[in-house]
Amino acid sequence: MQIIISSDGKISIGSTQKCKRDFKGKSLTKILSNYTVLDIETTGLDPTFDEIIEVSAARVRENVVSDTFSSLIKPSEPINDFIIELTGITNEMLNTAPSISDILPKFLQFIGDDVVVGHNINFDINFLYDKSIDLGLPPFSNDFVDTMRLARKLFPEIENHKLVTVAKHLHIPQPNAHRAAADCDTTNSIYQTIAEHVFKYSIDLASIFAKKHNSCKASEIHAETSCFDEDSPFLGKICVFTGTLERMVRRDAMQIVVNMGGICGDNVTAKTNYLILGNNDYKSNIKDGKSSKQKKAESLILKGKDISIISENVFYDMISST
Repeated sequence: MQIIISSDGKISIGSTQKCKRDFKGKSLTKILSNYTVLDIETTGLDPTFDEIIEVSAARVRENVVSDTFSSLIKPSEPINDFIIELTGITNEMLNTAPSISDILPKFLQFIGDDVVVGHNINFDINFLYDKSIDLGLPPFSNDFVDTMRLARKLFPEIENHKLVTVAKHLHIPQPNAHRAAADCDTTNSIYQTIAEHVFKYSIDLASIFAKKHNSCKASEIHAETSCFDEDSPFLGKICVFTGTLERMVRRDAMQIVVNMGGICGDNVTAKTNYLILGNNDYKSNIKDGKSSKQKKAESLILKGKDISIISENVFYDMISST
């Protein structure tokens, strides 16, 4: 893979290989009355190395839930203490759960051709897409609506836009967070509350999601561009890298973050938003060989801080999706 930064700060990725997830659906910013809400729980955020341990979906017709689907999924290896504490799912619960080869075809059949709605749903879709391919199933190509993306635009005043934070801002109860079925219910409530907000204030979503850039002075930033894409996943986010990257030197990766409106830090703090691990470090960390930065990040996550621990694979997914 070759990552190219043009003179105007735009990022493109060139490769001799076929583009990954060629058949992935489109991200929509629409208010719908018929759709399926979905949520999955995983052992991490990288579909290459991590596994799905729970799936849930709620079919909505005319704004009313008409049917649901939920199941635990047995992973190939025991889950670690961090995932147990975060989700409340234990190895004992998973020992008797069905395999992903049994559940995923049924889950996808339940969803059918519906537009799917989820919070930060790109991660869920990437997992479903890749695991479908792994099992010899058709790629997951449903169009999708991301309630996190909608909330960021409609409620910029919120401290962060995690599911629990948006739900609290909108006065939506959230029992049993980090379990798929409960998160589906919360996401659906958020989406319908957003719909009410849009209709009440006659908001034109197509207009506010039209591509535009922040105006800013070059002297105010340390980047190779003077304006940033408002949809950049790293805009205003603090990123910390750890470990050796496979596909580029860390300096180049940090430059990409800055060019996308992000901020790079050396150490994990309560203000960190992303801890990005080199692929080899991410793989070894699954075996519990965690760095001090990851351990600190996990501790802060369990205290409610807005930090995501991602591999460099997920980092590349994020920079190529803009």
